[in-house]
Amino acid sequence: MAELRAALRRFAGAVRDVWRGATGDYAYEGYCRHLLAHHPETPVPDRADYEKLVQSARYEGVRRCC
Repeated sequence: MAELRAALRRFAGAVRDVWRGATGDYAYEGYCRHLLAHHPETPVPDRADYEKLVQSARYEGVRRCC
């Protein structure tokens, strides 16, 4: 029974990791850590502002040669 619980915990952890990776949680947390470590004077954006920043960086401006 203990082995089954341990296996279920590992499985739940793997599902959580996949979910957090797919939703961008890890990217936001990493961005916040980077800001705090390297740019302490810059305020940390909330998640909604971070999403706007990511979307504008991804889609605004020309990113091709032709």
